[in-house]
Amino acid sequence: MINNKVNVSLSKDLRKKYGIRRFPVAKGDIVKIISGSRKGEGGKVVDVDHKTMKVSIEGVTISKADGKQVPFFIDHSNISITKLDLSRNDRYERLREIAARKNLPPPEVPEETSNDTKESDENVTGADKEETNEIKEEDLNDNEDKNNDGSQEA
Repeated sequence: MINNKVNVSLSKDLRKKYGIRRFPVAKGDIVKIISGSRKGEGGKVVDVDHKTMKVSIEGVTISKADGKQVPFFIDHSNISITKLDLSRNDRYERLREIAARKNLPPPEVPEETSNDTKESDENVTGADKEETNEIKEEDLNDNEDKNNDGSQEA
């Protein structure tokens, strides 16, 4: 039998808080990319592919040749959970069991209303910055092409 949970390392704050190093990632968790070409980016988990053990993060996309933006899946070993989504009761219960076993205080009861909208707004701002950078790069490339054309005529 194969364990189909995608375990991801927790941030240092969460490690201290819950007394564990890794926890299964789920849709709704807030993660940060800790290595790779997208290091430093982060956001809310949109999708978890249990077969390839990769995670799709809101706002982290890649451009296809036709200009479409598609989700960029990150390997589970390259991300760290910064905020757990404890709205699902089974995840909360699992943390309670672990806390009881390690003689730690039980985790806080999850709130029904969360500040996820505030964090997702920050991610949108980051995505807008990326688009602006891409546009600037295109302008630079166009200017270089014009300069190259001008130098050939002279």
